[in-house]
Amino acid sequence: MSPLVDSYIGSLSDTQQAIAENVRRILFSLVPGIQEKLSFKIPFYHYFGMFCYINAIPNGIDVGLCRGKDLIDEFPSLELKGRAIVATVSLHSVKDIKHKGIREIIIAAALWNEEAKKKKIPMVKRRKL
Repeated sequence: MSPLVDSYIGSLSDTQQAIAENVRRILFSLVPGIQEKLSFKIPFYHYFGMFCYINAIPNGIDVGLCRGKDLIDEFPSLELKGRAIVATVSLHSVKDIKHKGIREIIIAAALWNEEAKKKKIPMVKRRKL
């Protein structure tokens, strides 16, 4: 675990800290070999490439999945919010972690990231000129 991420989480409100710490523990327990870094001033996790991030939002935490667009049909709690690739789920309490199926989303996202990397499936399709 990264001391920079410790510092980021320590700067959050009590509710945000509790949510972020729980999500962080879930990530490390479910995704062996995950790497944690502070990137773009937020906790970022790498697993077979860019995997996910935790970001403070008003009154909660967003968990963003870098290949989330591919999981929207399976997990309706994920939202694109006008983005092309990244989908997020907003958590406003520790109970939301279970209610919104974060464990299941993380497992599916990790399996998809691994498969996509092995099959060399790009996150973004190149546009033909």
